[in-house]
Amino acid sequence: MHLPGRMTCFTYDEFYPDPYFDNTQAATEDCIKCILQKMPFDFMPHFKNDNLRLNHHYPINQQQFKQIVNQFKTAYENIEIVTLKDAACNVDENKSTVDGDYALTVTTGNETSHLSGIWEVSFEKDEELGYWYINGVTIEEIDF
Repeated sequence: MHLPGRMTCFTYDEFYPDPYFDNTQAATEDCIKCILQKMPFDFMPHFKNDNLRLNHHYPINQQQFKQIVNQFKTAYENIEIVTLKDAACNVDENKSTVDGDYALTVTTGNETSHLSGIWEVSFEKDEELGYWYINGVTIEEIDF
């Protein structure tokens, strides 16, 4: 019997995940972009809960990570992302890195400055669940 209006859907990535694409998207859109924009940083779906690294801060948990990032953001009245590019994604067994570069314009009072450099996001794979979690972030030229 055919039921009109019923559809079966198949999500390709659920059966054939692509860590190069997925990790690059998570690193740029859900990590670096969220860290570098002025809006408070509070949503961390791709991050491990603890033993995180942010530049020279290690080991820290998610709450400490958020506090450090948001403290950086409060130093500026405005933060504008000029460029944010990913350059490469490397995957090796249970470890992965995505790197790229960025440029920001930051404003404090009447002063405008430019910050730019290279960033890197590192991942580790949870073997039981098969998910990749961010465990480290390095952003050059930003003193968190």
